[in-house]
Amino acid sequence: MNDTPESAAARADRAERMAWWHEAKFGMFVHWGCYSVLGRGEQILVRDMMPLDEYAQLADRFQPAADWADRIADQAVRAGARYVVLTTRHHDGYCLFETETDPFNAARTGPGRDLIAEYVSALRKRGLRVGFYYSIINWRWRGLWDPKGHPDDLPKIVDEIHQQVRELMTHYGKIDILWYDVPQVPGGNTPGAHGYQTQPVAQSSAEFYRSEELNAMARRLQPDILINNRAGTDEDFGTPEQRIEPEDGGRAWEACMTINYAPNWGNIHHSIADKTAGQILYNLVRAVRIGGNFLFNIGPDAHGHVLPRDREALDRVGKWLTRHGEAIYGTSPEGIYPTPNQGPGYHYGMFTCKGNVAYFTLFYYPGEYVVLSKIGPAVRSAELMTTGEPLTVEPLPNARWKISGLPASPPGDLAPAIKIEFEAPPYCLAFADSRWLDGDYEAKRETR
Repeated sequence: MNDTPESAAARADRAERMAWWHEAKFGMFVHWGCYSVLGRGEQILVRDMMPLDEYAQLADRFQPAADWADRIADQAVRAGARYVVLTTRHHDGYCLFETETDPFNAARTGPGRDLIAEYVSALRKRGLRVGFYYSIINWRWRGLWDPKGHPDDLPKIVDEIHQQVRELMTHYGKIDILWYDVPQVPGGNTPGAHGYQTQPVAQSSAEFYRSEELNAMARRLQPDILINNRAGTDEDFGTPEQRIEPEDGGRAWEACMTINYAPNWGNIHHSIADKTAGQILYNLVRAVRIGGNFLFNIGPDAHGHVLPRDREALDRVGKWLTRHGEAIYGTSPEGIYPTPNQGPGYHYGMFTCKGNVAYFTLFYYPGEYVVLSKIGPAVRSAELMTTGEPLTVEPLPNARWKISGLPASPPGDLAPAIKIEFEAPPYCLAFADSRWLDGDYEAKRETR
């Protein structure tokens, strides 16, 4: 299919708007709201089937500290994140911003103030990009659960969304990301509602929520904004959740993940099975090595303070990025990974690239030397980024390279990384016969 001028122009506009995002690679997700008071996750309303009057008491008990936003922003900086996405409204419909649509918001309940204004101010002071998460569903609408029994709710549900998004796009200056979630139509499946007998309305999410109109409005108000794919339309980027998985067709994508396991993204007082700093770093590098971004979540406590387990893990990742950030920010897969599956050197670690340079992050430390195989072209030099020490490079049979001079034990905290300069941008080599068994491997670039 030939490109039309309109489609070419739209792609050029998207590329320009997304340039900073592709460079940034790493963002911090924050799930926080009145549910944080209980410390039992962000979906407690439905998962425990709490009556609305019982749940409303959480909003009155929700008393964020005066410095909550500064602490969140400082954590993002220490972690090495370049942008933050905060839940302005989760599935419970509680808004952290002042809205004319619903008194169930931070300005009219316990906090008594607009928490989104505080958040935006704190991020801007530190040069962080500003993201707004916004849940399409609001569990507190009766019509969401029983569209036939409460048909008058249906247009009100949509109108509320459009007005709230307009408020978010109007009242806080320049916003960089609009991150929707769960565009399930009324009567459809919704997170946490096990046993619910569905009765979905006969429209798609995009049709029911008038998503094209909604996003067009957001773009008029915020021409540079990036919008994810969770309002029923594709928009700018995909959002694989709790997994590292590229989008089809080369679309931009961002893997979102939390330190807990499903379903908890919000505050958990006593969480037993948490990801380690090593696992967080592994998933960051894994996303970046095949062309994605990584959005890692924390669930602050009711005061808005970062939990010790989140802080300790992210601070370790941040210290690693202080030394090795060159291996993450602004990198690309180049030709080392023709497919997202494993790839050369995967038994040692993963490569990220920037022009002629590859960064080899070693999650399985080899000891005093490492062997590069199935990668071309010729290697010029290597350096252990973790210490700044130069390494010795020598050719081996079968178009391999031995990089030696590594310490016997892993240096530094988390995964060491080697900076490798090639004669040209690196790529995966191919072979089609058994000559490599005799050390007579002919190096050819893999083509697909």
